[in-house]
Amino acid sequence: MTEFIALLQYIFLGAVQGLTEPLPVSSSGHLRLVQHFFGIDVPDLHFEVFLNGASLIAVFIVYRRDLMEMINGTARYVMTRERRHYGSFRFAWLIVLGTIPAIIVGGLFADFIGGELTAIHMVALALMITAIALWLIRNLRGDKTDEQITVMDTVIIGLAQTLALAPGISRSGATVVAALARKVSPETALKFSFFLSIPVSIGSLVFMIPEMHAAMTAPGMFLPYVVSFTVSVIVSVFAIKLFINLVTNGRMIYFAAYCLTVSVLILFFA
Repeated sequence: MTEFIALLQYIFLGAVQGLTEPLPVSSSGHLRLVQHFFGIDVPDLHFEVFLNGASLIAVFIVYRRDLMEMINGTARYVMTRERRHYGSFRFAWLIVLGTIPAIIVGGLFADFIGGELTAIHMVALALMITAIALWLIRNLRGDKTDEQITVMDTVIIGLAQTLALAPGISRSGATVVAALARKVSPETALKFSFFLSIPVSIGSLVFMIPEMHAAMTAPGMFLPYVVSFTVSVIVSVFAIKLFINLVTNGRMIYFAAYCLTVSVLILFFA
């Protein structure tokens, strides 16, 4: 019975991570809330990184055609220098550039981010900031396409991604808000945001391989990890498609209202 309850907890954690990672509501913040209010013991950082891998798979599934086009175009440009493939190469290069700020900040302030910023009142404050940002850009509708996004746009979006290292600040929310504020079209803003998550997710997974292997090979833990990962992939695909639909239809205010409500409830009950 105890093992069954533990399995249900891992399914719940996988669903929470899968739903909140793509949406602009902060997956790390919600995992802290689950731990604080439900008393569920969330494993160490390696588990969050492990489930981020599930969301990464979901990104590959939803954006598989765009990803293959970018990868193939980049490879062909490198080999042939044909101008028609330059757009794919440039977009890939901008993704790499936009990733650099998060790597630097995450490396320099890892202890602070994993310490003081995980306090429940800090999560509430971060969610409130997310709500305000989402509300401010609720009516912004840019028209910059993949080819028109600039280096300055990329740097600003990359800096916005560093804010999401704090639990409660949504990575997808911060990057999409920054992109829309720079007059990038919703479609390009979404694609750039999700593509921007790929290098950091892959790097984190590689860095955490020893911890994840040790956790999964512990007695009785392989099944819970596999099940939570599977649930997270399925829910993430749904969440990404939901996010795309709401952003392209100008309904970001729904997420702003949700983040503000959760923030107020945390401050009241915690």
